Amino acid sequence: MTRSETLTKTPTPMWRTLLRRLTASQELAVLIALLVITAFFALAAPFFLSELTLRQNLRQIAMIGVIATGMTFVIAAGEIDISVGSIYNLAATVMALLIADFGFDPWVAALVALIVGALAGAGNGVLAVLLRLPTLIVTLGTVSLYRGLTILLSGGLSVGNLPNHDFYSLGTQGIGFVPMIVIIALVIIIVAAWVFRRTVFAREVLAIGSSAQAARRTGIHIARRKIQVMALNGFMCAVAAVLGMTFLRAASPQSGVGFELLAIAAVVVGGTPLQGGVGTIWGTLIGVTLIVVIQSGLIQLGLPAVWQIAATGAM
Repeated sequence: MTRSETLTKTPTPMWRTLLRRLTASQELAVLIALLVITAFFALAAPFFLSELTLRQNLRQIAMIGVIATGMTFVIAAGEIDISVGSIYNLAATVMALLIADFGFDPWVAALVALIVGALAGAGNGVLAVLLRLPTLIVTLGTVSLYRGLTILLSGGLSVGNLPNHDFYSLGTQGIGFVPMIVIIALVIIIVAAWVFRRTVFAREVLAIGSSAQAARRTGIHIARRKIQVMALNGFMCAVAAVLGMTFLRAASPQSGVGFELLAIAAVVVGGTPLQGGVGTIWGTLIGVTLIVVIQSGLIQLGLPAVWQIAATGAM
């Protein structure tokens, strides 16, 4: 008789299996990193979890989160927009000027600002289509164009001293320490996440980001979708400007500087690759939260502002 031996593999330890599953999803990996870093700053900085700090962080997450949500669509389409800070600044300045100099109701001024943002974003898309250039190259120019236009409108001065109005309570009042603008931003992001997962528009955007040539062969109108994505991104920048105006109540020539780096970093850290074709809105929101937590924590530890910039660049 012959005897057959049954060879058995050494079972993989449970902790390794769990670790592999956790790290397989970048969203989950970044979420774990966020929890660990938050716990560290909570222990190292005594005021990190104070109501004032939490409220400030939530406002920042709301503003950058909305901008980064629009950027997710852009990057998923295989494009990059570095003019988001300038569009934010333009929309905020237009809104502030309409209120301060022309007596517009803040709600009407906000509507005009949203239109300005959408038109500025669409302008980026139209230029990219007409010149047959990547949006990165186009927005290298419009980042200065829009900021220069803002300076012309404001005379290079900050626009503030806005009259009192119930509109501004959205940035100062809310549920507990959560301002209303945070809830509004979350609703907007939820809608954007649904659009990103459930609509033909998003599927075509992802197809373009995956392979523009293949998308064209399937009948997708690439030029139209590119303009729409850029217009959406500009609109989201204006939404962030309106949200910011509820508690800042002013616009300065330096408003929005560096927002493009924060938005792109949040999108990539959250799991959307720069080459496009895939994307995740919730990953982007986690990425935004991680960046804001790190920046706030470094401030609470008393480190110079340059460390915030370095930390964002490192991520």
